[in-house]
Amino acid sequence: MDWVVPEYSRKEVNRAGQTLAQSGASDRRVKVQEALRVLNNWRAAHSFPLNTLQNGLRTKAAGVCKGPIVSQRLKRTPSTIAKLRRFPGMQLARMQDIGGCRAVVDTVAQVEGLQAAHLKSSMKHRLVHQKNYVLDPKDSGYRGIHLVYRYRSDKKETYNGLLIEVQLRSRLQHAWATAVETAGAFLGQALKSSEGEADWLRFFSLASSVFAIREDHPVVPNTTADHKALRDEIREYGRQLRVVERMHEYRNLIKHIPGWKNRIGGHYFLLERRPDEGRTYIRPYPRRELDQATEDYKTMEARVAETDGADAVLVSVNSISALRRAYPNYWLDTDVFLEELGPILGDPPST
Repeated sequence: MDWVVPEYSRKEVNRAGQTLAQSGASDRRVKVQEALRVLNNWRAAHSFPLNTLQNGLRTKAAGVCKGPIVSQRLKRTPSTIAKLRRFPGMQLARMQDIGGCRAVVDTVAQVEGLQAAHLKSSMKHRLVHQKNYVLDPKDSGYRGIHLVYRYRSDKKETYNGLLIEVQLRSRLQHAWATAVETAGAFLGQALKSSEGEADWLRFFSLASSVFAIREDHPVVPNTTADHKALRDEIREYGRQLRVVERMHEYRNLIKHIPGWKNRIGGHYFLLERRPDEGRTYIRPYPRRELDQATEDYKTMEARVAETDGADAVLVSVNSISALRRAYPNYWLDTDVFLEELGPILGDPPST
């Protein structure tokens, strides 16, 4: 398999980012289409260094946890453009999460152990940025540890300098992030970017603080560390928003595509979430078909852009059984989130 290489200079990549940040949602001018071609090549070129960092992450994660969930993905085009628009001064060539890999381990102690394993590693890739959102949670409630590496190799110099983000999460942190994405998909709100209804944003910041207390770490800014007050407030928001009922409604809407579990030989998986149909489509590709998977990903992104709540992502996991555990938001699966908050929010509705 031939890996995609960067075909444009960083100056051209940054110029393309500026064009996309300034274009409208329905803009189809030639200039915009060329900018999209540059972005697609730039994104695809991250596949090789991403795969390298992911392999290292998998080895390190296995050393701190039995059965970690390790996955990788290339950043979606809509997410890339939205980020450029949120941060006008950002340059596309310097965006740190075009290629990202993630490890989900059982406990926050294992998250910190995995971080330590990376920091003392002798690998050539240079750590250029790290952020500990476990010790310093985002206002939204997001918690996890991010490490950004600048790829470096004596053998594959073509990719030197590309940035790859490594995310480390505990099971609770992952359950929270999944619930945020699931609710955001059906509400049609970018809750993960702190955009949307104030009540939903408040609910998720409170839920994150519940998990933070359980993991014996700092709560989210502007939330209380008092257990009773926190439980009372989150219970009230849960009642007003009908969180348990709505999460179960979302979960029951998704229908599995018959036979997908029997599709073997996949290394890359193209996921398409269609809430309007109540389906998640899964298309597996063997390792040798990354080029085809990348082309199909571009086509699918253009198609889902026409439907509210629809989404697509190209991911890689080590087995198809790990696919749903790594990306439960594509099944609108918030079971772990609701189980952990069950004593506070109450029992699920009877069916």
